Amino acid sequence: MNKILVKEIGKLGIVFLSCILSVTGYVKDNTQSSVIKPELKEKKVVVKQAAKEEKVEEKKEIQPEEVTVSQEERIEEVVQETPVTQPTIEGNRIQISNILNNNLMKDHDGSNIYLDHNMYGVYDGRGVPYIDFRTDLTGRKTIIYAHSSTSGNGPFQVLQNYHNNKGFYDANRYITIYYEGNTYTYEIFSVYVSVAESEDSEGLEYFHNIYYNDNEWEETIQKYKNNSEYDTGVQVSSDDQILILQTCSMDPNYYEHYYRYNLLIMGKLV
Repeated sequence: MNKILVKEIGKLGIVFLSCILSVTGYVKDNTQSSVIKPELKEKKVVVKQAAKEEKVEEKKEIQPEEVTVSQEERIEEVVQETPVTQPTIEGNRIQISNILNNNLMKDHDGSNIYLDHNMYGVYDGRGVPYIDFRTDLTGRKTIIYAHSSTSGNGPFQVLQNYHNNKGFYDANRYITIYYEGNTYTYEIFSVYVSVAESEDSEGLEYFHNIYYNDNEWEETIQKYKNNSEYDTGVQVSSDDQILILQTCSMDPNYYEHYYRYNLLIMGKLV
């Protein structure tokens, strides 16, 4: 089995960093200040030194307080400037029923830029869904990453509804991707939360390994199916191409060590 080591994409940069940003609401605490400093006209009056000092004090008193603009507000401004109905630069989208309709990008060099930038390359802590640079929609396995967040505004936040919720799955079991002029439809066959205690954890197999021979692939996708929290009734075989949507699990039971838990939604091409 040809394994792709984590260090090729910044060790667990994709898996762990996406979780760290999501739970903190994508915004660091540090802020940038914008200070208003109005000009004051000097009176051409000769006064004693004491009066001059008094004028200095008066100037200080009328200075307005510093007006700070938080990084979160700046992000909101950037996002508001981006038309939400405009397709991505490449015209690519990911859709699930009427619950998800988002832009989709491709990481071409392993930089993971779309973890915290929008489709125009402008900083946005929420990021945008993007395809793992090692995978594409023509291979056996394609992985797409995006944030969830405690504030509820992550691109993949809606995926949390699949967790231990067969009814939601039954109503939203298909994923559609429009990419480079082609349409790909996947039927979800497995939903579960993977646990990564370390970078060598079995819970990260889906992340480490991209290429398989036929026997390995058959064994792997059956394992993925068996890991599902509920039986979807969808059969998989070594002939199938699969899609994995990865985001952080927002299950309250995992908050203490949130970076170890990744929600995986897996579908097969139909």
